[in-house]
Amino acid sequence: MVGHVLKVTLYMKLLDMVSRYALNQIVVEFERVHYADKNPSYCGCIMKTTHSLPCTCELVRYVVDTIPLDTIHMFCRRLSFTYQGLSEPKVSIIEEMKTISKQFKEFDVCGKVTIKSKLREIAYPYVNSMFALSEKVKTKGARNQ
Repeated sequence: MVGHVLKVTLYMKLLDMVSRYALNQIVVEFERVHYADKNPSYCGCIMKTTHSLPCTCELVRYVVDTIPLDTIHMFCRRLSFTYQGLSEPKVSIIEEMKTISKQFKEFDVCGKVTIKSKLREIAYPYVNSMFALSEKVKTKGARNQ
């Protein structure tokens, strides 16, 4: 659903590419353009600094033309779950494991036990070192002396 305000050619390049929230923020900011023409210091560039969206003094340039998509921060662009030919970033822990292995060999017994317990926490997150008490603890009442 596109609002009547967004059917203006000013927003044509942004439709279906930018989130609705960002479009609404740009519409509100564009309404201030008429006041900014009379007083250039009226803008303050707050929208640019807080939301990374075009502010009033920047939107003045696009009164006749359309707002280019490059002026919108990547965060405000619409999410797309279709494959666009982008490759997955390569993430590896080979270097880190080599460093840990070297440090493991250099540590004493206490250091080795500490590293092993931390690696066990990472490898088996569903297992913990907690155990049930053999006797139920009384939490109410005073102790008998």
